[in-house]
Amino acid sequence: MAGGGVLLARTGLAGTRRAPVVLDEHLTVDADVCADARGLDCADVLRGSRPRPAAEAVRWLAEIGPAGPGCRLAAVPLIGGGWVARDGTDPGVVALPCRVPPEQWLFVSCLHAWLVAGLPLSGMLEAHPRITYRPALP
Repeated sequence: MAGGGVLLARTGLAGTRRAPVVLDEHLTVDADVCADARGLDCADVLRGSRPRPAAEAVRWLAEIGPAGPGCRLAAVPLIGGGWVARDGTDPGVVALPCRVPPEQWLFVSCLHAWLVAGLPLSGMLEAHPRITYRPALP
């Protein structure tokens, strides 16, 4: 599926040691390049890969996602930096003034893990996440 990816994420406090436990496995689909309606319907996470002005991004989130019954999150980057996101259980949109570039699709996967941990998107405004990249499991 075009624009899809796999990420295994673990939430918790930075620096704490725990046995490796997968808390979140999901399907991420780039809604800007996926022309297959089934792909959009099956997505757990929809992301836009094309940065948009804020007003257009909010409209895009209202129109596209979270679209399917299992879709928990939709997010899109903003022109000039930052992202806007919408939790599938909340019609509100959260502006995230972060420096994550649009091509970093892992960011929306981290947001999904945040939601799966039971935390609200608005909590990201006060959080100081540390993202560590490691090679994928074999």
